[in-house]
Amino acid sequence: MSVHFAVAAFAVADPQGWPGLPAGVRLPDLAGVLDFDPGDRRHGDTGEPATGRTWVAAESTVYAGGLRLWLDGDEVVALEGIHPQDPAGGFRPAPDLGTPEATYEAVLGPLYLPDGELVYAARGLAVRRNPANGLLLGLVGFVPTDVEDYRARIRPVPEPTRPLATARRP
Repeated sequence: MSVHFAVAAFAVADPQGWPGLPAGVRLPDLAGVLDFDPGDRRHGDTGEPATGRTWVAAESTVYAGGLRLWLDGDEVVALEGIHPQDPAGGFRPAPDLGTPEATYEAVLGPLYLPDGELVYAARGLAVRRNPANGLLLGLVGFVPTDVEDYRARIRPVPEPTRPLATARRP
């Protein structure tokens, strides 16, 4: 599967068409597919226990919260799209991809949402959604793997924005 096809499907928030990130994709491979500045590297954490990584922001008309290219050196570990919107700028429903291999908490603003992240590790996809209303919060695309590898090495650490004094992790 072509890296261009895979990234194009992810860039438009098409989880049904997502074939998984091909192995060995490096940041320069995405030049011309996505619009980003390879020198503008930011810091964040992935995995459990958390490991410091860098990510690069890519332009997106679909992800209101941005599209992040998570890196290990120049290797792309994951694509993370935050708050995808429909063409009118509204919310999208989360896709029904069947029974997930695992579920984790997701974050919506200052709140932690138990079972908000549905992991389909063998497909190389995690779907973040609001369980209360079924709206899509984000997608994480990666090289197909198993749940333990996703949890330990790949999963971007969800962090609340503007945490409230009373907000607590479950």
